[in-house]
Amino acid sequence: MKDFGDRAEFDTGLIPTILMTMFGSGNTSWLQLAKYCVAFSAVGGLVITSLDPVATAHYPIWLAVLHWFSHLFIAACLLAGMTALGVLLGARMPLPFILAVCLLPVFLALFSLVTDAVLDGDPTMELRTQSFGRLYLAELAAVAPPSLGLSALVAIFAYRAADIAQRYRTLLRSRHLPEPSLRSALPAAPMRLGDDLIHAEAQDHYVTVTTANGRATLKLSFSECVSALKGFHGMQCHRSHWVRFKYVQKIKPAGSAYVCILEDGTVIPVSRRRYRDLKRNL
Repeated sequence: MKDFGDRAEFDTGLIPTILMTMFGSGNTSWLQLAKYCVAFSAVGGLVITSLDPVATAHYPIWLAVLHWFSHLFIAACLLAGMTALGVLLGARMPLPFILAVCLLPVFLALFSLVTDAVLDGDPTMELRTQSFGRLYLAELAAVAPPSLGLSALVAIFAYRAADIAQRYRTLLRSRHLPEPSLRSALPAAPMRLGDDLIHAEAQDHYVTVTTANGRATLKLSFSECVSALKGFHGMQCHRSHWVRFKYVQKIKPAGSAYVCILEDGTVIPVSRRRYRDLKRNL
């Protein structure tokens, strides 16, 4: 598998994974970023409307607020999304942000042109007298200066998105690396266990390793075991437990901490300190 962060060409099968991760992975960081964008757009829409700009002076107040809210929200999403995508594809900051700022007027002008045409009541009226190209260039000239200024205001969203994207880029890259065989990581593991590792549990100076074929107790410390299993897509979720991500069905609260339920019904404790990392990786 090619490293898509360091090469110009990468497996196109990763693109849907990247986009799904960015837009709907269920991770709270992306949800929080979306909430910030909505809050920023709502406040910005109210502030701009209160200034009674000429562009929306003939609209009812609610429609003027909606007009500016939609423009601000689309601008914030475009800037943050394009910056994050650039980071996911391997570009280093601040290059993705600079490119996003330069491209923002291009996309925002198209959105503004369509929105204004729809709100004015006849989307085809201007096209009867002017070509779409001329209308678009005129809108681009009008949108470019404020959009560049807007970029400074929403830079925090872009940098936040880039930070999240960098974290997911590392996660995506690690998930697409092949996992080692169990015996290459733990030479003492019996052949009968196979390679389909499920979880590991510390027991004093021993570790019980469970796979799809059975379990075995090995004489080594738990810290040595966790270090040896770094090549697998899993993590230590408790001071005495390690789990492989693909076998975790769900995580639920249990008293002051949490537990994860595996596919076979096994209940594994999850410490509060490691809960967020486990949830993010799932």
